[in-house]
Amino acid sequence: MKDLKYYLDILGYKKATEVQEKVFPMSIEGKNLVVQSVTGTGKTHAFLMPVFATLDIDNKDLQVVITSPTRELARQIYDMAKPLFQKEGVDVRLYVGGDDINKAIEKLEKSNPQIAIGTPGRIKQLAIDENLLNVYKVKKFIIDEADMTLDSGFIPLIDNVLSTINKECAIEVYSATIPEAISPFLKKYLSNPTFLEINKKDLTPLNISHYFLKTKYRDKIELLSDLMNALNPYLCIIYCNTQDTVKYVYSNLKKFKNVCAIYGDMEASKRKSVMRDIRDLKYTYIVSTDLTSRGLDIKGVSHIINYELPQDIEFYIHRTGRTGRMLDEGLSISFYDYDDDSYIDKLENKGLHTEYKDFKNGQLVDSSARYQRERKDFYKSKLNQEAEKKLRHKRTISKKVKPNYKKKFNREMREERKKIVEKRWKNK
Repeated sequence: MKDLKYYLDILGYKKATEVQEKVFPMSIEGKNLVVQSVTGTGKTHAFLMPVFATLDIDNKDLQVVITSPTRELARQIYDMAKPLFQKEGVDVRLYVGGDDINKAIEKLEKSNPQIAIGTPGRIKQLAIDENLLNVYKVKKFIIDEADMTLDSGFIPLIDNVLSTINKECAIEVYSATIPEAISPFLKKYLSNPTFLEINKKDLTPLNISHYFLKTKYRDKIELLSDLMNALNPYLCIIYCNTQDTVKYVYSNLKKFKNVCAIYGDMEASKRKSVMRDIRDLKYTYIVSTDLTSRGLDIKGVSHIINYELPQDIEFYIHRTGRTGRMLDEGLSISFYDYDDDSYIDKLENKGLHTEYKDFKNGQLVDSSARYQRERKDFYKSKLNQEAEKKLRHKRTISKKVKPNYKKKFNREMREERKKIVEKRWKNK
């Protein structure tokens, strides 16, 4: 059996990442694993290398199944495995929606692959509906991006497939997060699993700068266009929360020749073509939903722009994790306004180091503290009634109005409300 260094050399890596070092020996032993690892840490190769290390090359039966929730992620795993199976002469096949199902069936009628990589729906179709993919012979079953698989509603499909495998089959689950809702599934199929949590304390890689740019109710498309003219990214992903917003933003950015869009409802062949062009560096800017935020390894992403902040903080982590991968540096720029203060508070409370910027004269410049404007508004608002009430009481009990009383009263008023305001903001 070949060791970890052998496979690192094939892949061109000088050393293993933490998740690769920890997973390799346990996967070799055939343990059931639940691996939680933040994005960009090399977890795909963490499960691929031991797969090839333990594969019986002389056995032409199906030995390993790997599922991923989107066709892009499945195709990425397949592409990342290519150097390994081309070197070892292993039969690896990809099964995803949008590809010709009849060709896959025709080939399966002749023989099974040794490793099958695919989306849950296509794997279930070939294994259960067509009864051609011999999953009952599988020795290892790997579920990648388990939380995304759960969110997409694919767990019942995998459940259907796993119900046909043998009890000796090792099951490995990989995910950026392990939601509570997936626990019943894990308990059902994983006997005495080993749990590994990698980089749990790190909110995002340390080599990413997080800029927050207040829109101040400016036209966001205009601000985005100005920002794109100022930046010089190698590759930048512009994230929106919905497909409709992606279409709207993209339609307003067509003046930039180097911009493309990708989203879930896009025709399969078009998505495949766009992803190929992205990897061939035909575009500099990608307008996208969270389709590209999970697991998808688009190499060379130097910038992230959050046109809209994602509702879930976890997705902020996934989005920004597209840049600053491995040892590269990255920059995330997020549009925000007053309504987003509590959201940013939560990020900062989790340990995220934030920097605040303005866009002036065609460039990003340092901005004052996020609360400075709010403090100024607070001083002038009716929220300082507490100070007014206290000082008015002094005025009503005074029987004589002394010279310069009004001037003195206003000075005391400013001092009193400043004390109250500063105390409140200190405790905020």
